[in-house]
Amino acid sequence: MAETTQLQVQELARFAQEQQFNEQYRQYFGDVWDEAGVKDISQMTTQDAQQTLKVLADSEASPQFIKSLLAQAAVDGAPPQVLEYFLSSDIDCDGRTLAQEIFQDGTNPLESDTPQFSSKAQVLSPSPQPGLEWEI
Repeated sequence: MAETTQLQVQELARFAQEQQFNEQYRQYFGDVWDEAGVKDISQMTTQDAQQTLKVLADSEASPQFIKSLLAQAAVDGAPPQVLEYFLSSDIDCDGRTLAQEIFQDGTNPLESDTPQFSSKAQVLSPSPQPGLEWEI
């Protein structure tokens, strides 16, 4: 496992420990696992992970839901290679891994990201009338 991916798996595990998954969460997650055909999370394969990603993409899951689902999988004993597969996947083919999008960017790993200006960024332009000051 690459060092970066190993750190991301550790970050996922820390996030998982902070969560308190109640039965309602487990039911939501269970619906995804059922639809993906996963019977036992601890026995998951990368093919199961691929199918799970398809289910998530088809359901337009939120980034927080995806992060929580993966955290629950980590808590329930998903094999390290499966967690690595999830975290290193690029579902939306935008060049950012799922881990980068949910842990660093805070963007949706199911939607391709396009560069956008920050809402705090302001574009400075010269004043249309001579003698007026620039505004920031």
